Amino acid sequence: MSEIISFSIPADIIFGIDSLMKLGDVIHSKGNKAIIITEPMFYDNKLIGQIEQLLKSFNIDYIIYDEINADSGSEDISNIAILAQTARVDVIIGLGGQKCLNIAKAVGLIAPHEKSFYYYLKHPEELDEKIPVILLPTTIRDYFALSDMIYYKDQDIGYSRIFTHPKLYSDYVIIDPILSADIPKNIMTLMLIEMLGFAIDSVLSPKSSIFTDTLLFKTIETINSNFDHILEFPDDLEVRKNICLGGLFLMFAGRITGFGLLQTLVLGLNSYLKIPKLSIVMPVLPHILEFLVQSAPEKFVKIANCLNLDTKNGSVVESALKVPEYFQIMADTHKIPSRLSEFGVVKEVLYKLADHSINFPFYSNTLKVISKEDIYNILYSSL
Repeated sequence: MSEIISFSIPADIIFGIDSLMKLGDVIHSKGNKAIIITEPMFYDNKLIGQIEQLLKSFNIDYIIYDEINADSGSEDISNIAILAQTARVDVIIGLGGQKCLNIAKAVGLIAPHEKSFYYYLKHPEELDEKIPVILLPTTIRDYFALSDMIYYKDQDIGYSRIFTHPKLYSDYVIIDPILSADIPKNIMTLMLIEMLGFAIDSVLSPKSSIFTDTLLFKTIETINSNFDHILEFPDDLEVRKNICLGGLFLMFAGRITGFGLLQTLVLGLNSYLKIPKLSIVMPVLPHILEFLVQSAPEKFVKIANCLNLDTKNGSVVESALKVPEYFQIMADTHKIPSRLSEFGVVKEVLYKLADHSINFPFYSNTLKVISKEDIYNILYSSL
């Protein structure tokens, strides 16, 4: 029997196999009516039906908004907030990936108020209440779940933006490895590489500490040692639990260290080019690491050791450079596109990409000062 772990930081975290069964009790602690914000795809794998059955067994009234898709954003937040307000729900439930969860967090903050999301973007000081938010991630990671910010698509202009507010946090995050059971192999491969990239991004933050490094190095080690196994045996719940635990460690550490250069480029390129975020990581990550390696070569050597790379011979810098090489090898091994040009990106657009990416200012949270010209050079190397 697997253990279920619970603690607060400030969200209440419930982690473990079958931890979803705690959902009814959590809702009852806040009220008796909920809105579920999700995507139509979760009807196909019967996940929505399972949650409906669970809520009915607790006599919890609920409504479902199941229209989240790739184009969802600011208008959805305003519309769902009105729906939640009209229905007088006690709890907001986000079920899905990062877009669903971010929208759920925003709805929880906007719904108790009378005006639109657009209005409160300009007057955030008027947001003084929130409806409790429960997040049910269906992927093995979510970097914004424990933060006081979201990224969302501004549907007026077609680009993504960041919104931050001290009350923009989730109240509960239930991480049940069973929820991530149906991730296709190619998507799982990209997620694991993304997790490694963001773990390294956090290690290289000036806000990192012994505590965060311990969590992050363990995450890197766990993902690397289980990488092939989880792809070959996706139904191995114990291994998936360990991977999800790594995702939880990333949430903890990311809340303390903040995001870095990789997050800037992933969000910037996704916003401008509409390339899936998971597909952006591999083309840019090795070049980010090469750019930063001189700023913390000893940390890179520790990362290399977590990746089980040979660091016994050669200088510190030579050993450190094995980390970006590792990701190039992974791209070749798993046949992952590793150049931006494979997505139709050309040199002529790079300055616009760099200019757009600095709208996501996480690049300043690194161990060296980074300019727009540096971002351009990294993008150029990634072509």
